[in-house]
Amino acid sequence: MDDSTPLTAPLRRRHFLGAGAAVTGAALIGVGGSTATAHAAAATASAAPDTFDQLRGVWSDILTGGSAVNPADPDYATAIATIDAIAAAAIARYDNSATPASVYTDLPFTHVENGSGTYYRIRDTAIAWATPGSTYHQDPAVAAKLVSALALIGSAYYNPSSPEVGNWYHWEIGAPQALVNACAVLGSLVPAADLASYLTTVAHFVPDPTHQQQGTVVTTGANRSDMCQITILRGILAKDPTLIALGRDKLSDIYPYVTTSDGYYRDGGYIQHGTIPYNGHYSYVLLNDLSQLSLLLNGSSWPINDPNFSVILDAVDLTYAPFMYDGLVMDVVRGRFLSRQGETDHDAGHAITEAVCRLIPVGSRTQQKRWKALVKGWVERETFAPIAASATPARMALVKSVVDDPLVHAAEQSNGHIQQPSIERVVHCRDGWAWTVGLSSSRIARLEAINGENQRGWHTGDGATYLYNRDNGHYTDAYWPTVDCTRLPGVTADTLPLAPSAGTGTLPPTTWSGGAVLDGSWGAVGLDLVPFGSPLRAKKSWFCLDDAVVALGAGITGSSGHTVETTIENRNLHSTGTNQLTVNGLAQPSTAGWSGSFPGSGWAHLEGVGGYLLPAGGAAGAVTLRALREQRTGTWAAIDSGPSTGGTSTPYTNTYATLWLDHGVDPSGGSYVYLLLPGASVRDTAHRAAHPDVTVLANTPSLQAIHSAKASLTAANFFTGGALPTVGAAGVAVSGPASVLIHEEADRLILAVSDPTCTQTSLTVNITGSVRYRRGFSDDPGVRVDLSGPSPVVTVDLTQDLPGVSRTVRLIR
Repeated sequence: MDDSTPLTAPLRRRHFLGAGAAVTGAALIGVGGSTATAHAAAATASAAPDTFDQLRGVWSDILTGGSAVNPADPDYATAIATIDAIAAAAIARYDNSATPASVYTDLPFTHVENGSGTYYRIRDTAIAWATPGSTYHQDPAVAAKLVSALALIGSAYYNPSSPEVGNWYHWEIGAPQALVNACAVLGSLVPAADLASYLTTVAHFVPDPTHQQQGTVVTTGANRSDMCQITILRGILAKDPTLIALGRDKLSDIYPYVTTSDGYYRDGGYIQHGTIPYNGHYSYVLLNDLSQLSLLLNGSSWPINDPNFSVILDAVDLTYAPFMYDGLVMDVVRGRFLSRQGETDHDAGHAITEAVCRLIPVGSRTQQKRWKALVKGWVERETFAPIAASATPARMALVKSVVDDPLVHAAEQSNGHIQQPSIERVVHCRDGWAWTVGLSSSRIARLEAINGENQRGWHTGDGATYLYNRDNGHYTDAYWPTVDCTRLPGVTADTLPLAPSAGTGTLPPTTWSGGAVLDGSWGAVGLDLVPFGSPLRAKKSWFCLDDAVVALGAGITGSSGHTVETTIENRNLHSTGTNQLTVNGLAQPSTAGWSGSFPGSGWAHLEGVGGYLLPAGGAAGAVTLRALREQRTGTWAAIDSGPSTGGTSTPYTNTYATLWLDHGVDPSGGSYVYLLLPGASVRDTAHRAAHPDVTVLANTPSLQAIHSAKASLTAANFFTGGALPTVGAAGVAVSGPASVLIHEEADRLILAVSDPTCTQTSLTVNITGSVRYRRGFSDDPGVRVDLSGPSPVVTVDLTQDLPGVSRTVRLIR
C-alpha cells in the first residue's frame, strides 16, 4: 500500500485531515455523552432528515469537529489557522483560466498521484469551509468552486473510462476516499446527478472492499479498513443500506488475531506487507478508520457489534502504547515511513493519540480511565512538536476533552521490558529513558524500501538500537536524512557500499532472533546476524538491566575486503550541539571535524546522553575505539523520492557525536563488549568503570552470557544447546537454542526461557548447582517442572502458547 501526500507535500499526509482527523462524541453530544445518544437525539429532532442524511452529518462532524469547535476559545486559534493555511494554499493554485485542463496549476492530470492529490486538496478545502471559525466557513464562492472542481476532475480524469495506470493505491483508496469525504462534507451542495456520477466511479474502482488491484489481491489490515470505509460512505451518500452493511461486515475479517502475515498478533505485534513490523504506521491507519467508523455506526441501524472488536480495543495497550514515548512513536516500528519528511515520529504519535481519544467512549470503564491517563501523559510530556501546534480543530477537540479534564491524572512513562516475538521488536524503559532494537530473521524482513522511500534503511533490521531520553526531537530533527546510515547504533557492519534501497523485503536465512523477558523487568535479546549483500557474520546479544544495556558480539568474521565496525553511538546533537564528550576522564574537543582513536577498553561519556563502558579484555583481536564529531548535511529527497511522498531538496545540517569499534579489515572471530548507561553522569560512569557490576560469563558464537551481582541476575543466549557453569547458586543447561534469565532471591529462583528460533517443539532446561528446591511451578502453558532428581528439570512444550514467547518458572527452596 502506498500512502499519499495531500496538499503541500511533504508537510501533509494522507490521513491528516481526512480519515485521520475526527472528533469524539463531544462534538455531537457534548463531553461525557455517547454516540448512541447523538443518534437518538437526531432521530427525535423536529423535521429530522432521513437516516442517511443523519449519518452524513455525523461523518462531516467527525472530519470537521462540528459543534465542539469553539472559535472563541483561544486553544482553537492555531488549529483553525492550520486548516485555513491549507485551504489558502490550495485555493491559490486553482487554474482559473477559461478552459482549465486541471483543477490546480501544479497538479496536471498526467499521473494518478496528481489525481489523488487533487482530491486531497478539494477535501481539505471543504473541511475548512465546513469548520466554524474558519475564514472560509460557509463561503458560497468557496463551495461553488469546490463543486466545479469535483465536476472537472470527474469528467477529465477520474471516471470509469480511465484505465488504472500506475500505483493502484491512488485509484482504489487515495482518490475515492478523499472524494466521498468531500461529498459528505459538502452535502446537498453537490448536485444529485454529479453525486450519482461520482459514486458510479467509486463503485467502478472499489466494487468490493475485500479485493484490491482490480480484484486480483485480497485486502488486509489498513487496506481493508480504508476500502470498507469508502464502501460505507458510498452507501450513506447513495442511501443504500446494503453497501453500509457490506462495508461494516467486511471489517470483521480484520479483528481476529492472526498467526501469519498481515494483522494483529496476540503478543501486540502488527504486520503489514507480510513481514514488516508496522505498529507505528499501517496499524494506526487501521485504528483511525475503525475509531471513526465505530463513532459513526454505533447507535445507528448498522452498529459494529462483532465481539472480536475487543481485539482492537485491547490493541491500544498491547500494540500502540508500548511504542509511544512522550507523544511520539518509536521509529523501530515505522518501517519505511521513517524516511518521510511529512510524517515524523511525532506526527504518527499524534494520529495514535487522536484515535485513542476517539475510542475512549467505546472502551470499558477501566480502559477509559487508563487511556485518558495515557493520552494526558503523552500530550504533557511532548516538547519538541506538541500536538496542539499542528492539530486540526477536530483533533484539538479530541485532545481538549481529555487534557482539560481535571479528574484525569497524567500517566508517567511506563517502566519495564516488553518483547513482541511476532515482529522481533523489544522495548526496555526506565525513568528518563527507553531503549529499543530492530531485528530480522527468516520471519521478519530486514527493511522495507518501496515507492522510492527509505533508500538508506539498509541496517534498520540488523540490530539497530534507538535511545530515547529527554531530547524529544532527536529522531524528528532531520535525523534520517543527515545521519550516516552505515553507522547506526547497535549495528555491526562492514563498509561495503550498498545501492539505494538494497535489501528491501529480504529475509535473512537465519532463525535466531528474539529473546526472553523476566517478570516484565529484565530482558535478554539476541541476533544471528546475516546482513544483506555482505559475507559478514556475527552473533549479537543485548542484556537489559535496571540502569544499563550490556551489548556483546562474537564470531565477527568478514571477507569483503572492507573494514568491519560496531557502532556504539551516533547521536544527533542538532544544528549547533556542543555536548561534551569525555573519554577515560579527559574532555575531548567539541569542534566539528575532530576525530580520535582510543584503546578498545575504558569508558566514555556524552553530555546529555549517558555513559559507555568498554571492559578490559572484552574484545578479541585488535579493536580500536574511534570517535568523531562532525556536521552532516542531507536532504529528505535523498532518502525519499516517491512520486507522492518525496521530500524536499532543502539541505539540513546537524552535528553528530559518533563512537564505534573498529574491528579492522576482514576480522576473523572478532568480539566486543560494551555497556550503555543511559542518563548516567560523568562521575557515575567513571565509578561504574572502576567498580564493575556486570561480569561477562561467555562471549562466543555459541553462547553469550552475563551476570549482574546487583540484580542477582544471570542472562544467557544459547545459539546452540549447551551449558553455563554455576554462578551464585545456580547454573543452567539447555537442550537446544534458547534465551534464558535467572533471578535469585533469598529463598527462591525465577527462570525465564524462550526459543527465539521459533523452530523447536520442546525445550529442556536443567538448573544445575547444589541448592535443593522443594517446590516448582509455572502459570504458563506447556511447562512441566520435575524436582525428583538431583537438580530441577524444566520441560517446555513449545507447541503451546505463542512462538518465541517467554515461559516463567518459580522454584522455592
